[in-house]
Amino acid sequence: MTTKKTLVITLDDFIFEHYKIKQNIWKNIAKEHKLKLSDTFLMGHYDAHLEKREKLEREYRTIAPYVKEVDTRYQNVVSSSLLEPTFNKEHLDKLVQWAQDFDLYFITNHRIEQIKNLLEKAKIELDIDRIYSSKQVLNAKPEADIYLKLARLRNIKPNTMTILDSTLNGVQASYLANAKGLFLAHYMRPNQAIKDFAFAYFNRLDEVDSYLKELL
Repeated sequence: MTTKKTLVITLDDFIFEHYKIKQNIWKNIAKEHKLKLSDTFLMGHYDAHLEKREKLEREYRTIAPYVKEVDTRYQNVVSSSLLEPTFNKEHLDKLVQWAQDFDLYFITNHRIEQIKNLLEKAKIELDIDRIYSSKQVLNAKPEADIYLKLARLRNIKPNTMTILDSTLNGVQASYLANAKGLFLAHYMRPNQAIKDFAFAYFNRLDEVDSYLKELL
């Protein structure tokens, strides 16, 4: 019997594009309070422990007063019962395809119950037992905790996992987990930091698909 290779997807960004939602909220906050946010911050802010990021220490002191406000606005958006969740159908179709060839798992920055509600509202059927939340570990990405937890619970060697992400935090976490982090330029083009941490990087989804087919 052939054992399937492990593929891990960051669900929030790949399907629901929540990275873009929070990034836009930060941009609105910056405009309202006349803050100047660097590109490094906008690429690295997403659900990260910013106070632990050496490159962002100075900027963290500037934006710290607004972190709670941003998170409140973000939670209001993604939890709103009046807002129908939108999703990327092309990406969803790829998940269905990849699930046939890979041992597929998902990572979310939401609580499991919250992502379950989002999936139900969007009428997307995914195995909830294959979804792991960064809320279940001490340190969120860019630390490797969530990937190491997944590997431990599923008895998978981290260096055999292929992880697809569209953020700097994601490929950093993959690198620290000793996994193969693939970067998809869904929101931003790969800069040098991303190239340093990613095992491979791609500008289009079809390029990722071709790469994954070669793995098989």
